[in-house]
Amino acid sequence: MFAITLPALPGLTVTGLIGGIVALVFGILILIFPRILNYLVGIALIIFGILSILGGGWGILLGIISLIFGIVVMIFPRILNYLVGAYLIIVGLWTIIASGFTLIPLIIGIIILVLGIIVMIFPAIINIIIGIAFIIEGVLAIGHYFGWF
Repeated sequence: MFAITLPALPGLTVTGLIGGIVALVFGILILIFPRILNYLVGIALIIFGILSILGGGWGILLGIISLIFGIVVMIFPRILNYLVGAYLIIVGLWTIIASGFTLIPLIIGIIILVLGIIVMIFPAIINIIIGIAFIIEGVLAIGHYFGWF
């Protein structure tokens, strides 16, 4: 998905793998510790934003959006549900468009889009939805990094 070359290790791309691991870990933490959800979501969005910006290309736009949403979540945690719902809808649409309509990324994009819509309609179940969305996003990034799909 996103790639950055480290100066000390030419040719090694790490952003997609790191982003995937961060998403997977944060998704699991959100499901286990729902009371720290606001801070985990804000931090995760800021990290994804920075990694996406560093990755370059079209990822810069998604990185800027993630960074803005992360900062707003940290400042205004009471509107988290609606911010996250909107963010998931944007990421779901972005994933669908960027997938080139390849089956697995397309399905994952549709799932993320549907999760965003569910969060907007039923904000009380946000912990479960966000945890699942981060786990899906993490698996997608890790799988893409290792060429599984």
